[in-house]
Amino acid sequence: MKIPQYLACDIVESMKKIINQDINYIDTDGMIIASTNKNRVGTFHGGAKRVLTTKSELIISFDDQYEGTKQGINLPVFFQNDIVGVIGITGSEEQVGKYGKIIKQMTEILVKEAFLAEQEKTARENIKQFVEELLFLTHKDNEKTVEMRSELLNIKIDIPRIVLVARIIDIYDHNSLSMPSSNEKIYNLIKSYIDFNVQNIIVQSGMNCIIILDLKAIKDMSSFIYAIHENIERKYSIKICFGIGNSSTNANEMRRSYMEAKKALDVALASRKKFIMKYSELDIDLLIDEISDVTKKIYIDKVFNNIEFHEINSYLEILTKYFENNGSISKIADELFIHKNTLQYKLNKIKKLTGYDPRNINDMVVLYLAVMLYDSNK
Repeated sequence: MKIPQYLACDIVESMKKIINQDINYIDTDGMIIASTNKNRVGTFHGGAKRVLTTKSELIISFDDQYEGTKQGINLPVFFQNDIVGVIGITGSEEQVGKYGKIIKQMTEILVKEAFLAEQEKTARENIKQFVEELLFLTHKDNEKTVEMRSELLNIKIDIPRIVLVARIIDIYDHNSLSMPSSNEKIYNLIKSYIDFNVQNIIVQSGMNCIIILDLKAIKDMSSFIYAIHENIERKYSIKICFGIGNSSTNANEMRRSYMEAKKALDVALASRKKFIMKYSELDIDLLIDEISDVTKKIYIDKVFNNIEFHEINSYLEILTKYFENNGSISKIADELFIHKNTLQYKLNKIKKLTGYDPRNINDMVVLYLAVMLYDSNK
């Protein structure tokens, strides 16, 4: 294993904080690739070359005892029984000798942690590539590649599964620098919930988190997702929406489940009334999703054309409450904190401005659709 320079730099800076002595990291060619003394980076260290040969620590009693050396102690760094470099501490034996073993052990721990992190990163990328090939497959020739990858990764396709897609709400309103951090927090928390089964998968794809679950492993899917959602909000104060597709038993059905989950997510993000939306629960939303943005705008303009832009949200709130409470004047007035007569006046104003009376069943359908289209077009 070859230690990259960025890791060597991290190691020497970490060790410097502990013992406040100059630290060097020398690679397997005997070259100093990281040092708290920047002048020594890129120079040859003859003492380290000897350590690499003998695989034993070396105490240097005076400067230039070996080519390019200073007084100090140099110790071999091992990983999986192979020597991967040398860690050197500058100073007299009396000053630095007591630190030798602990610095060596800590360096080896950091090397091991970096290796495991790299392994995890590679595994994560492999699974992400597999999932994207599986769900976004556009050519029949790729089917064989997907099958081969599934076997290599030990991921079973032809078992009962369900696909979920999650995304942070108001992603563009947050500080863009914090979004990668927030996405990583969510990824790790969801992963901690689903890791009990190796067939459960999660990948970060753009702004979305794609989650593919083994249906047999989870008895109550709704409670399971609700618990994840609540934990994310409680722990990180992050609002997140989940879209859930229908179940699948093969690759084609899984792609369908993904598209369903994505559509359900879009509805949840647009309406923001439910944070967990199942595709099976969608009704009029399915029709709205198929309407083009141009047609939506034409319809909205036709219905709300006479309402001033600065007043539109006020009237939309009244209509939304009207539909939610099935036209109950008392309930609507209570929720809006207004008098019943004031509400009746505003409903009459809506009728006058739009030509549609929400108290008339036929007109109510027109207004309901206009509100739904407006919400979906935000």
